Amino acid sequence: MEENISPSVRAILLIENDDNDVFLFRRAIAQTGWPGSVRVVGTATEARAYMENAHPYEDKEYYPRPQLIVSDYRLAGQTAMEFVKWLHAQADLTHIPLVILSGVASRLEPEVLRQLDATGSISKTADVDKLAEMLRPFLPR
Repeated sequence: MEENISPSVRAILLIENDDNDVFLFRRAIAQTGWPGSVRVVGTATEARAYMENAHPYEDKEYYPRPQLIVSDYRLAGQTAMEFVKWLHAQADLTHIPLVILSGVASRLEPEVLRQLDATGSISKTADVDKLAEMLRPFLPR
């Protein structure tokens, strides 16, 4: 897969299937002042299609290679593990930081977090200020 993001394009891929959590995430990102875009998919299958620029994500300008991936741990009938295993097997994608966002992130077993090999984890909260502060260290510069 060729690199498809110019240095001037900033994007976060959010893998989240709850519209309320998507809303809170977008508000928190806006509050940080981060100047990029957030692209949202709801399943691990859609996330893989996005990363491969497969249908319906073929437009590389609208769906650029993300500089950060944030994934809910629990996805409609799945966990993030399926996507993470695929992501780590893609040599040209392993440099992209991955943050796990979950209502159970603080209670995830350390072994599960090690298996995910994530850059970090964030517990979900309805407090936009708190979410923004937790996201700041992970935002691409």
